[in-house]
Amino acid sequence: MGSALDSYASDTVHSLPRGQLLLRIYDTLLVRIQDAEAALREGNRARSGLAISRAFDIVSALREALDRDAGAACVPRLDQLYRTVGTWLLEANVTQSPDLLRSSRRILATLKEGWDGAVRANS
Repeated sequence: MGSALDSYASDTVHSLPRGQLLLRIYDTLLVRIQDAEAALREGNRARSGLAISRAFDIVSALREALDRDAGAACVPRLDQLYRTVGTWLLEANVTQSPDLLRSSRRILATLKEGWDGAVRANS
């Protein structure tokens, strides 16, 4: 059973507008990848693997959440980017490649920057 603070935090996140929630998800995703990079530098394979696994789960959830029926031109491109990043994360976990993590982080940071601009424009 969660604490009152956990309930408050959960309620706060669930009440965010959709755009703000997406930005929080991207922030969490980028933190997971940065944590994996730091763990790799420290030689902590277990922590790196856990962080990469969590990042992969977030990328998978973002991909599954794409509204393919909306007809937006960006959906196939986002799907491809998420698929590519997911593949890189899996490979980075096996090979312990900081380059693949760095490439994943760069792409996702660029996407987050675009979403941030879109959310601000619609606020």
